Amino acid sequence: MSVTRLQECFPTMATAENKLTEIFRKFPPIGARIIKSSIAVSICMVIYYFRTLLPIGSGIPFYSALAALWCLQPYSNSEKSNAGQRSVGTFIGALYGLLFIVFLRFIGLTQHVPVYLFASFMIIPVIYLTVILNQRNASFFSCVVFLSIALTHSFDDNPYIFVFNRVLDTFIGIGVGLAVNHFRLPVKHDSETLYISGIDSVLIPDNHSVAAYNKVELNRMIESGVKFTISTVRTPAEVMSLMDGVNLKFPVIVMDGAAIYDVQGKEYLEAEFLQADVCETAEKIIAENKMHCFVNVMYDSILLIFYGNLQNYAEKDLFSTHKHSPYRNYVRDIFRRYDASERILYLTVLDEKDKISVLEEKLSERLNGFVRITVSDSEYEGYCYLKIFSVRSSKEEMIKKLKIRTGIEKVITFGSIKGKYDVYISDGGGNSTIKKLKKIYQHDIYS
Repeated sequence: MSVTRLQECFPTMATAENKLTEIFRKFPPIGARIIKSSIAVSICMVIYYFRTLLPIGSGIPFYSALAALWCLQPYSNSEKSNAGQRSVGTFIGALYGLLFIVFLRFIGLTQHVPVYLFASFMIIPVIYLTVILNQRNASFFSCVVFLSIALTHSFDDNPYIFVFNRVLDTFIGIGVGLAVNHFRLPVKHDSETLYISGIDSVLIPDNHSVAAYNKVELNRMIESGVKFTISTVRTPAEVMSLMDGVNLKFPVIVMDGAAIYDVQGKEYLEAEFLQADVCETAEKIIAENKMHCFVNVMYDSILLIFYGNLQNYAEKDLFSTHKHSPYRNYVRDIFRRYDASERILYLTVLDEKDKISVLEEKLSERLNGFVRITVSDSEYEGYCYLKIFSVRSSKEEMIKKLKIRTGIEKVITFGSIKGKYDVYISDGGGNSTIKKLKKIYQHDIYS
């Protein structure tokens, strides 16, 4: 009997299989940092083996492994910072440990309890020196190194060898960690193409379970020279929030092609606004249907969201959820200017599907050819978003303008709508999008 036939006979088997697949999809893959950590620790153990063959002492590989793991960071700036902290902390701790042992030998103190109490007191000057040197982040490591010397080796016959090996252990680990972290296969990167990706169901899957992994991988590619940016229906505020931690260097296309936003300079570079009379007509139609709209207005380079009397629970929840966000600027409509300085990017209506359908029909009848209307599902069951843009605003037009601004001719787009993008993402996005991006830019180079 075939597998398909079995599934027909036992539908619960297919359901269980689907659930199991969903469970496994939630687990992020084993990333490069995890593999590198194992390799770095292995190298430390190999070095330790060869050190055992030397007559000056073998040290303790545990300290090398710790230092290596501490230096294995996803980004080069954090890696250098951690390596610096560990180095400074080791030097200070070892210095005080050596002075501590010399002082004990000088005064002839050999009783355990007084030695331990004295070591506890010495924590004060150890930490204080890190403060004086403005190396407060290294204070923990200074204390660890000092205590490992003072509490465990003060009574050794030759503690000086341990101090030397303790420092050497740490620097072996730092060297191994930096070397492994910087190791790269000889792969060239495509620096002539601008890769433009959507966010929802493309970079970030619906469950958002692997967003952190994707951000790390994206930053590594961007750092290596891959030109990458975003094109989304979301506002700059939402992009900044969702992509927090990603070092986007190129302007992003936002609000479904209504504008181009410079993430670095925090300003709008391009925008297509609704005509004043067209916007006025659209707002009247919405009011005639006893519905409310959010009016997205740009003053200078600041986007303000004007709102009136919220009429349904979805609008009220949306407002209460986002009104305190530093990325959104909600303003009551009583403060709206209604003058020539008002530049409206788009209108948003959030209401029940049936009402949205009727409104869309009426808007299309009266404003056909003057506006672009989009309808999409919302996060509220039974409710939809309707947005009204200038007829001139589109992602395609903004991509053309972005190419002119960046001087890049070749563009490859990633999206979840079949036939609309160069690369179709059909499996919910996330890890698969990152893998496809890697394969494509490497293929472009070698082809």
